[in-house]
Amino acid sequence: MTGTRPWTGATVDLAAVPAAGMSVRLSAGAEDRRAIADRLQLPAVEYCTATFRIRPEAGRDRTTIEGRLTARLVRRCVVTDDPFTEAVEQTVECLVVEEEPEDRDDGADEPDCEVVPDGAVDLAELAIQYLAVSMAAYPRGPDADRALAAFRAEGNSAAGEPDSPFAGLGGRLGMMAAKPGGAEGEDGGA
Repeated sequence: MTGTRPWTGATVDLAAVPAAGMSVRLSAGAEDRRAIADRLQLPAVEYCTATFRIRPEAGRDRTTIEGRLTARLVRRCVVTDDPFTEAVEQTVECLVVEEEPEDRDDGADEPDCEVVPDGAVDLAELAIQYLAVSMAAYPRGPDADRALAAFRAEGNSAAGEPDSPFAGLGGRLGMMAAKPGGAEGEDGGA
């Protein structure tokens, strides 16, 4: 059984999955992409699809979900605040169980485990979770290195002082950097 489903109709009843398994493809429409962007606090999601292969494991109370998530996101650079696009390609490997296994070793080399007590898995939610952990934690746009170099040069080169993460900021605020030995900013012994 293979099917393309809308993002909003992506819940699969695991009891209905055939023994041979099934494939599902999700594609986020414009409204779904706006909702994903809002949830992940992004300016926009330009594209997001996921393909899944769902297989019940014979003789076991668990189902394996494997697949691929592909997305193109609009992010804001942490240095310049300029928008830029980030491509995400992520492999999905997940075990789905109805109750948490007692013997599960968190350090084991097993796929992620999703507990679904009602026997239904929301593939769109699974895709969003994988997307969230696949994005760059501190996204840097294409001009980030140039902007950092200019910022450092502006704050330090004229004063002849060593690099400091706050030197450029102090220069922009019109503050003078403290000299070694505490000459400036000292309270005068009061």
